[in-house]
Amino acid sequence: MSEQIYIFNPEHDLCIANGDENFVPPRSALGFAKENIDLSEHLKRPNKQRRNIIPWGWNHSLKKRLINEGTDPATLPSEEELQFIRTHSRREFALDIHSRLNCGDSQIIEPDYRIVATSISEIEAFISADGSAVLKSPLSGSGKGIRFVRERLSESEEGWCRRVLDKQGSVIVERRFEIIKECAMLFECHNEGIDFIGYSLFESRNGAYSRNILASNEDIEDMIAGYISRDTLTAIREGLTSILADTLVGHYEGFLGVDQMICRTTSPVFVPVSEINLRMTMGLIARNQYDQGHNLARQ
Repeated sequence: MSEQIYIFNPEHDLCIANGDENFVPPRSALGFAKENIDLSEHLKRPNKQRRNIIPWGWNHSLKKRLINEGTDPATLPSEEELQFIRTHSRREFALDIHSRLNCGDSQIIEPDYRIVATSISEIEAFISADGSAVLKSPLSGSGKGIRFVRERLSESEEGWCRRVLDKQGSVIVERRFEIIKECAMLFECHNEGIDFIGYSLFESRNGAYSRNILASNEDIEDMIAGYISRDTLTAIREGLTSILADTLVGHYEGFLGVDQMICRTTSPVFVPVSEINLRMTMGLIARNQYDQGHNLARQ
């Protein structure tokens, strides 16, 4: 295999949400990519992918850009692959994977803490029953497409819901929790299966990514094990590896992250599948930075 080329295109989520190959991301998103081009060096890691081009994430807009720059279309993902990525980038995919996990532990939250609503009445009924909620559009960029609601929908919130329902067909409605810690399991999907890469530990503010914390896999696992048993954590990791392989292998090739949370209810609970990102993540960069620095220190 010739040398692999890594592309940092953090505007990916915006392109996926739009879906049009001619979509031009906001200048701020493109500017962020240019200003942080050096991060491409931290995307590189041993992998089993057959393509020479490895981007942050694949979408129709990137494919068209590469073709316009002279890349052979035969070396790029097919239309079917790109549509698969877009479909499985929707937040409904996270709900589906969560529902297929069988952990058998009272400290693991059941998947019914959220619903896929297809009408305003469903959204209002959920909020009325729970008192508050987090509303999410199925597709959105980091920190975008999220609303925090208390007691009832305001006029502007209802308008937002109607626009999302009209454009994307549903709204994800979740119980609102106090978040104690946020973490993720990182994987690589290739033609032979799915490999677990490691963990990431991160922080967000109002649903938008804030920063990653550099830490060893062992330290992050110890932190999680302070809330759930190691046996349960292992069962979640193995379950995700198996279920994701059944769904993704043969259709998707690349890195992915499964966001998770430790939340406070009457007692701490673990959310094993909060979001699924079919792309690279800042957690992967942090994992690579920590591991590469640790390996250099040992030499």
